[in-house]
Amino acid sequence: MKKEKYFRDELQHMFISYAIVPAVIFTLLCGLFFMAALLHGRKSITEENNAYAAAQLEQILKRYEDGIKQLSARPEMFGETMDTRSRAGIFEEFYGITNSLDVKGDLFVMDRDRNILLSSRGDRPAYLDVPEGVSWGIFWYMDSRPGQTAVKLVEGWRSQQSTIALGRSVEREGQTVGYVVCAIPGSQIQQILDRLETQTIITDSYGWVFAGSNYNFISKSNQVLGVLERAGHYLSYDKQMYLVSGSQVYHRLFNVYSISDIQNIVISLSLSSMLVITALAMMTLWMLFRARKVTETKTEDFYRILDVMENARSGDLESSIQIDSDNEFRIIADAFNETIGSLKLQMENNRKMTELVAMAQNKQLESQFNPHFLYNTLENIRYMCKLEPATAERMVFSLSNLLRYSLDGSKDQVTLKEDMEHLENYLTILKRRFGPRLGFQAEIEPEAMECRIPKLVLQPMIENSVKYGFGNQLNLKVEMKVYIHEGKLMMICRDDGVGIPQETLSELNAMLEQKENTSRHSGLYNIHRRITILYGRPYGVEIRSTEGHGTTLVVTLPVVREET
Repeated sequence: MKKEKYFRDELQHMFISYAIVPAVIFTLLCGLFFMAALLHGRKSITEENNAYAAAQLEQILKRYEDGIKQLSARPEMFGETMDTRSRAGIFEEFYGITNSLDVKGDLFVMDRDRNILLSSRGDRPAYLDVPEGVSWGIFWYMDSRPGQTAVKLVEGWRSQQSTIALGRSVEREGQTVGYVVCAIPGSQIQQILDRLETQTIITDSYGWVFAGSNYNFISKSNQVLGVLERAGHYLSYDKQMYLVSGSQVYHRLFNVYSISDIQNIVISLSLSSMLVITALAMMTLWMLFRARKVTETKTEDFYRILDVMENARSGDLESSIQIDSDNEFRIIADAFNETIGSLKLQMENNRKMTELVAMAQNKQLESQFNPHFLYNTLENIRYMCKLEPATAERMVFSLSNLLRYSLDGSKDQVTLKEDMEHLENYLTILKRRFGPRLGFQAEIEPEAMECRIPKLVLQPMIENSVKYGFGNQLNLKVEMKVYIHEGKLMMICRDDGVGIPQETLSELNAMLEQKENTSRHSGLYNIHRRITILYGRPYGVEIRSTEGHGTTLVVTLPVVREET
């Protein structure tokens, strides 16, 4: 009763403390994060659109300013020589400005009495009919700043069709001889604003609207509302939420406002959060009810599993769990039974592995140190003792190390570095036997040197190349490459020998997959068998060869680091 009660209560507590409460908190945090991300993204879009609109307006006004300056400096302007050809040249230069900007404006060239000499349109606009002597209008600004470009928003107080006028008074010998005025209709800038993702309003420094795609913040008198001028990044107006980005352009004479409506985003996220919280609350109540019912029926299966696990920990691997119910406890029971089966199989494989390793080492020693091999080696040592005592000493040392390493049965696995040291002793003897006829080159990644591998892996790879590679050719080159690739230790031995016929190659590959070896190729078979028992597939030995083009042995192992 005590175990059953504890399990039930603990499960209920777990549902509340570790599932429901974190889920609610996580949902709220995700909602807030998602809202912040959406608002940040919308804010970035708003700022980017504002910067774009401001840059476009700045570029247009500066280009027109430069154009007016160039036109005013033309020598034929206001002269008696301003014939038809001169007029055509003036219009050509002006239209070059408008075409480069893709913004169509109007050109007016007037004499000192404000009579139109040249005009790109057929009528005279009202903003040019300003009486002399008044302290407003484009002519007053041009006369008060001789030699400079005057910029003025005209008609903005009259209608939605505002115009920006840029003009310069032209002087000759200290006297005003005329005026050059370029006008940019708001409709041309409106085309740029209509392409933006956000609503945009352009005003002069006094708040008069030049162009805009948002009419909620424009008064009937065509002025921007003060609430927009005073707004920060976020604006609450008329029960709506907005994002606002503002810029001042062209000597602070104009303001650009970009506005994004975020009311729908706030409402949608709020409703979604409320629905999720409500659903979580209802789910909590349902899970508490179900938890009590489930724990009452699952406790029996739970402790049945627990009893068998306790027996297994004591060493009893013959017991199995039998669960009749079709639920997660049956999955646990089946997984436990499979684990115990795998453990018993692994124990049997380990026993076989011990036997196989001993057999492999004995067969390897027999193969390496057959009477012919020893005879040749000792004969070389005998002659070297008379002719080259130092060389004889090195060969005796190498043979001694080779015997000691192969006979040492204290460990089945070594580092790649250790097996390479053993291979160096073996190569010392081979190079003395074959001389310059045998070439060897090794390329090993430093990272691979500390990886653990089964003992006596490298030597049979070299031995196979030397034994079957020479054939009827005089010289043999053997290359060894070891590297780590995609979590696997790749050991590749490649020679330029006579190769293996296709039929023989097929027999060799088939031999590697046999449980028992009846062929004379014991070295490669023992390596492959040991690797597959230790690590399973896809690890093992692969033989690649083409007759007349050499042989390649590929040994694939898992990356097992040296323990420190």
